Amino acid sequence: MAPDHNDQNFEGVADEGVTRTETTPMEQTQKTDSLNKVDTEKVEIIEKDAEIQPEQPPTRVMMIVMLSMFQGYASMVGPLQSAYKHELGISHGTNAAHIFTQAAVGVHYGKLVARLGHNVFFYCLSPRTRVIIAMFCMLVGVAIPPLLVFTLKWHWVYSVFFSYVLSGLGLGIFEVTFLSVITPLGKATKSWAIIGAPAGFATINILGLTLTSFGIPTVLLYWYIVACIPFGICLFMKFSPTEKTELRTANFAVSLKQAGTWMPGMVPFFAAQFLSHFAMENWPAIFYMFHPPKVPLFDSQSEENLMDWGQFFAITYIFIFLGDSISRRIAMYLATPSLARRLMYLGGAMALIIIGLYLESLAIAIVIPLAIFLIFWGNGTIYGLTNNHVDKEVPREHNLASYSFWCFIGDLGAIIGGILVENTHDLFCRGHEGPYEC
Repeated sequence: MAPDHNDQNFEGVADEGVTRTETTPMEQTQKTDSLNKVDTEKVEIIEKDAEIQPEQPPTRVMMIVMLSMFQGYASMVGPLQSAYKHELGISHGTNAAHIFTQAAVGVHYGKLVARLGHNVFFYCLSPRTRVIIAMFCMLVGVAIPPLLVFTLKWHWVYSVFFSYVLSGLGLGIFEVTFLSVITPLGKATKSWAIIGAPAGFATINILGLTLTSFGIPTVLLYWYIVACIPFGICLFMKFSPTEKTELRTANFAVSLKQAGTWMPGMVPFFAAQFLSHFAMENWPAIFYMFHPPKVPLFDSQSEENLMDWGQFFAITYIFIFLGDSISRRIAMYLATPSLARRLMYLGGAMALIIIGLYLESLAIAIVIPLAIFLIFWGNGTIYGLTNNHVDKEVPREHNLASYSFWCFIGDLGAIIGGILVENTHDLFCRGHEGPYEC
């Protein structure tokens, strides 16, 4: 008679001749604990093996990629902005001047929208592709002033809006996706790449302005910036991880749903980024505090101990570059075995920024380079520490989302700092009015 397969006592051929024993709940728990212990030991071995692996050699050309983009940004928040305004024939206090100012803020609004917006509008594209799109946005944005205004003499004030918003969108997408894409290249590559930001500003605001002071036309500086971006795109396409080897990140919606696994540890870094960007974008309040052609070094009301305005700010920009660039590399390699150690360094960086803001409030020119050095040293430290933290603590699938939120919070600080420039100028100038100051 054939066995009834529906019979609950049927054990099948495999059980024939085998004595079955029941496992008690306690034995099952011990077995599970034993397996978990083995898995934990395996993970620890893998982590130790990863720690002793030699560091990847740096892909230093990634610094040039970032430099090409931040040169474009430097043309929109520094002295080249004044040259653009002057070429448009805009006078202070006019309606056109008000339109220009509002349009110029577009670079910050563009960044703000793009920081998170790229996850929505370009969700179907890889981060690597988004980097290339961002660089083309910057290319078009920075080409508008030299082509339409300086060369074709089309003095339309609303060109500023299109130029700055396009560039802001490009930068907003670029920074977060670029940092995520190059993560597989290792810490050494990232420590070089992030120096590209202060180097881009230094190239335009120090070397570029020095050349223009010797008679080089400003439009050539613009064309140099434009020419560097396609070169940067080529370098990125050649040396960045391909879509087969790049970091695989989670969908933005998934990262939001799982924010509890990565966002709480990022909150202190959000606060630090807000403060640093507020201080940096509030810097024009100091820039406008001193009037050409001289800067009084000690006493605002004295006409002694004066320094050439251009030389003074050239020295100040050198302090900015040194503070921001050196601190970034140091922060990337600081020994931070724990989150507590990382937060201690982060608190120190924030304290430096606050001290720098206080020194600026004294409105004494001789201490301004030191003040700005402290602020940008704090900013560079925050930048390096955050990259260090993301690489160590944030699950890799949420790498892009963490950078997106971090930069978004920084842009909020930048916008508020920019809006309060005139208020900060008036506050710092109280009691310091003089022939060349305030």
